[in-house]
Amino acid sequence: MRGPTSGTDLFDTLIDEVRIGDNLVVTADTDEPLALIVDRFVAAAPPATPLVIASFDPPEAVASDATATIIDWSPAITGEPSSHADGIAPGEGIEAALAGLREVDDRVGSGAVFVVDRLSTVQAVWGVDAALELFLSTCPRLYRRRSLALWPVNRDQHRPAFLRRLEEITQVVVEITDDAGRLQLTVRKADGRKSSVVGRTVHAELVDGDLHALDDLTSTRERLGTVIREQRLARGLAQADVARRVGISPSALSQVERGVRGPSGDTLMRLWEVLGVAFGPPEDEPGYAISRRSARDHEQLQDGLHAERVLKDAEIGHVWLLEVDPGASGDHPPFAVKAPEVITVVRGVLELHLDGHPETLHEGDALLATRATVTAWSNPGPTSAEVLWSWRVADASEVP
Repeated sequence: MRGPTSGTDLFDTLIDEVRIGDNLVVTADTDEPLALIVDRFVAAAPPATPLVIASFDPPEAVASDATATIIDWSPAITGEPSSHADGIAPGEGIEAALAGLREVDDRVGSGAVFVVDRLSTVQAVWGVDAALELFLSTCPRLYRRRSLALWPVNRDQHRPAFLRRLEEITQVVVEITDDAGRLQLTVRKADGRKSSVVGRTVHAELVDGDLHALDDLTSTRERLGTVIREQRLARGLAQADVARRVGISPSALSQVERGVRGPSGDTLMRLWEVLGVAFGPPEDEPGYAISRRSARDHEQLQDGLHAERVLKDAEIGHVWLLEVDPGASGDHPPFAVKAPEVITVVRGVLELHLDGHPETLHEGDALLATRATVTAWSNPGPTSAEVLWSWRVADASEVP
């Protein structure tokens, strides 16, 4: 008997098979592949397995042999009573939606199959905090119940911080990008699988209601190995000669080129040196630098205080983007620096104590702390706050 499935063979192969308890987060920048994956996931629900669909636009009929339960959220939009027994009442919000999900989950028991409407729709109807609360409370619950869940996500309608929170909690994340109908599926997270599954990529197209591969699955290690092999052959170098100059065995280099193993950082740098491939910043600097949000390091400085480094420069200084959870507070500063600090609230509200003196900053407000020291912080608002925190120091190595 076949185990759990997404209903799409290519998707199953890409993530090294669906596992019991998986929450499958699929992000895409176009609607068509998401709709296809949802349809096939629903149709593949096994007979006699409880199938739960929570949606603002519930289907008239379900193409599946499974016993379907519809949680109808459409009254939140239409204002009309639902015809489904598990629908919410007009005017009700996220609390009713969460209560309905819990009630249905208790009723159907473990091992069920869930499909939850796009979080972008939840966000549009009830707000970003409601969308995040829905996922953060439901995903772990379904995992503990050993149920299988699909979460389709319109990537371009959510902030990067929101998407990061989903990735932190869920078991599987697959990203789909669309280049004029040529799709690329990339595994961003795959708990319980081999490490080589993360980064695995395949190009595909939509044909007759299914995903069809346009090339072979490739891992990050395989793509890197192919580049190294092509660079070596382009220079007419033998594998044994390159291996000797790098300081590894020919069999080790062969494994690297075939993607069987990945090179260490030191080995990779020696490979580039031997092959004459430039690495590091270009010799001719363009006169500017871009800090891409997708490439930044993220840290949790304190409970409820998340940070990403925007800029680190010996001349300009240091800039961090902080996200402060609603209701979060701390009795010591985010950064221990002995320099004037500039604190700008980009979104929300931030309350600071400077040497015991309270100040409340609203969206657009900025504070320059010269001699005063931030001794405590809090977010008194109902939503997350975003804050730019910057300072200049003489030595860039002093960044915490």
